[in-house]
Amino acid sequence: MTENHTNISLAEQYSATLDWWRDAGVDYLFEDEVQSLLEEQKAAHVPASPAAADSKPVPKEPAVAEKDLPGDLAAFRTWWMESEALPSGSAPRIAPKGAAGAPLMLIAPMPEIDDGEQLLAGPQGKMLGNLTRALGHAKDAPYVASALPSNITLPDWDALTGEGIGAALRRHIELAKPKRVVLFGSKLPALLGHDASASPETLTEIAGIPAFATFAPERLLDHPRQRARLWHRLLEWTA
Repeated sequence: MTENHTNISLAEQYSATLDWWRDAGVDYLFEDEVQSLLEEQKAAHVPASPAAADSKPVPKEPAVAEKDLPGDLAAFRTWWMESEALPSGSAPRIAPKGAAGAPLMLIAPMPEIDDGEQLLAGPQGKMLGNLTRALGHAKDAPYVASALPSNITLPDWDALTGEGIGAALRRHIELAKPKRVVLFGSKLPALLGHDASASPETLTEIAGIPAFATFAPERLLDHPRQRARLWHRLLEWTA
């Protein structure tokens, strides 16, 4: 019979034992003092106090609160030009133009970059004026407004929606009381609460007023095919 002999020293045996336990994942010294294994779990499951359980995140108050919006058109137009709650760029604020009860209300995203005393006084306004006359209305017949009071470079429409700009635009439409509303800008329907994933063409009314949505004026100026498509859609809509 062959016997196995171990010729390693006591120190080597001790080192090998430590390596074995270390490889097994045991790298702490455990003593004989009794400890509660569930103590940490109990602490982790201490029920929250009723006050903490009832506390919920408070939604941010929009800059434009619907309750603070004016209730008549003249007051609204003054508020539009003066309110610090409205976002403004470095360009001047431009007032809407037209009278209440107009056959059309034309709404652009914001004033043209070179607008001074009159809203949409440049190429965009000229295009909309031609469109208005082609539909059989006088040039100054529509009520012309914008979703923002001044021209802003690359506005964040999602953030503006959270600031209550849509509520201000809806109130403006309600107070202007047009027969029909045309929105120029793919972001404007969502601003008014329309499903952002739906086509803007599915927008049919705002505050009970027949509504129509199309591309922003600058896009229409750059794309003749879109202007032609818009014209045919408007003829069907107003027939």
